[in-house]
Amino acid sequence: MKQIPIAILAFLACLAAGAVHAAPQRVVSINLCSDILAAELAAPGTLKSVFRLGRDPHDSAVAHLLQHVPPNDGRIEDILPFAPDLVLAHRYTSPFTLDLLRRLGVPVVTVKDARTFADIRDNIETVAAALGREAEGAALVARFDAEMEAARRAGPARPTAILYQDLGGAVVPNSILGHILAHTGFDNVIREENEIGLVYPGLEDVIALRPDLMAIGIYRPGQPSQASALLQHPALKLYRERYAHEVDLPARDWNCSTRFVTAIAARLATAHDEMLTSNETKSSTLPLREGQTAAGRLGRGN
Repeated sequence: MKQIPIAILAFLACLAAGAVHAAPQRVVSINLCSDILAAELAAPGTLKSVFRLGRDPHDSAVAHLLQHVPPNDGRIEDILPFAPDLVLAHRYTSPFTLDLLRRLGVPVVTVKDARTFADIRDNIETVAAALGREAEGAALVARFDAEMEAARRAGPARPTAILYQDLGGAVVPNSILGHILAHTGFDNVIREENEIGLVYPGLEDVIALRPDLMAIGIYRPGQPSQASALLQHPALKLYRERYAHEVDLPARDWNCSTRFVTAIAARLATAHDEMLTSNETKSSTLPLREGQTAAGRLGRGN
């Protein structure tokens, strides 16, 4: 904490010297979500520091772009030594930090939780405008739209699916991942909706719902943890192996719901195509629910 006054003086000295530019030249990002956006949008050499998770390939789809950028922990003493002329953050970043930066005269721009495809576009445009890189932002939005359109699957054949994550969370229809399931031609077996974006059904309930597709959200593939232990439960593994199709969805592609969710959409679209073109589905060997037909299990009936 003793470094803070020195850093503040250094920052104010930069301002006094006229280190102000039409477009930011010393950008610091202090949140993973803003890191991912800034990595692609910031002008070369202007991104001076990013939050440490932005450099982690398990968390960040742009980690390979940020290995040379110094990391920070989002603390004020990490930020001010870079004398930033723009700080990028999340609206849920520490209010103390954001307020202090603003009182020091440092411009701060925040991104929001993306719950819809429109929110993803808004975040890109917000950061692009703050960086004076509107053309680059428009190009990323266009790329996002094109990739999502390529993953769209429409028609009467709608397999059922669950997107099941570490700790036993299942995505709800009104979450960004729920929207992607629907966009790629699946019916989510989870019907409940909430503001959190997740529900936590019991393992028995997941199996009883009998999804045709098990989409498994994995945080750190190949690294066992208590968080992922539930995904290895023998009953769930048996169901996945014998009765359902499966696709793994690495967390780095859906963390922060950036344009990289198109990679999730592409994987799901491929799974959809494979399921509908195969001659026989795994779940065809599973006893039907009461009143259900085999076609209904694949979304072709009730």
